[in-house]
Amino acid sequence: MTELWQQVLSGLGTGFIYASLALAISVVYQGTGVLNFAQGVMATVSAYLAWSLVTRGVGFWVALAIVLVISFGFGALTERVFIRPVEGAKPLVLITVTAALLVGFQAVVAIIWSDDPQRLETPFGGGSVSVLGASLTSQQIGAASVVLVTLLLAGAFFRYTDLGLRMRAAAQNPASARLLAIDVGRMLALGWGLAATVGAVAGVIYAPTLGLSPGMMDSSLLLALAAATLGGFDSRVGAVIGGLVLGVASNLASRYVPGIQGDLQLLVPFLVIFVVLLLRPQGLFGKASSVRA
Repeated sequence: MTELWQQVLSGLGTGFIYASLALAISVVYQGTGVLNFAQGVMATVSAYLAWSLVTRGVGFWVALAIVLVISFGFGALTERVFIRPVEGAKPLVLITVTAALLVGFQAVVAIIWSDDPQRLETPFGGGSVSVLGASLTSQQIGAASVVLVTLLLAGAFFRYTDLGLRMRAAAQNPASARLLAIDVGRMLALGWGLAATVGAVAGVIYAPTLGLSPGMMDSSLLLALAAATLGGFDSRVGAVIGGLVLGVASNLASRYVPGIQGDLQLLVPFLVIFVVLLLRPQGLFGKASSVRA
């Protein structure tokens, strides 16, 4: 029983990596209506910026604060330069653009910082904590805490602030938002900036676990997209819960199902998604869309 509990806790630790990036994907989707395939590599850029600051003697948390500000500007600039010209295009066009950004930004990261793996030290220390007979590292506990705080802040922003409500209105119905004198272009840029900031939290906090490399978030992005699909793209809570469910399911399957190791472990989360979407296409926490006749 202790071993099973340990596997569940380890799965939750892994699941928070997917959950943090899925939260960023959900934020940009809810704030702009665009599915951003470049979210992972944008988080990687933020992690490298933090590493560059830390190696120059800047404290981790000060470096994180600086990077969050830079990441917000980076996200807003990305929307203005690359997304604004194709605003209103078909979803396939927008997906193609964000996929191209993924490849392009990853190449830029390799050019600036090289392909050599780097290491960012954890700010949470190297200890561990016993939880009902199983153990969690300080990094796992600290990172999960930061993700939960980020979730609460993002939820409060979209729910209780005028700016958050305007961003949601601009993403869901741009025409009506313009009639209400909402600057839709500005709101979409702010949405990308906010999503880049949330992604920066994921990239910087989990860089000590994943190790710095241009492709460090590639597999996490795939599973984050799966988590957002499972939980519902328009639900921030669903995105986080989806990441945790997939982390635990993958970990348990790799330990207890014969033959499910390595790359085959990726089959488990997508099998879970397939079953859920058959029963609930909008995801576990997503809202079903309705069309008036």
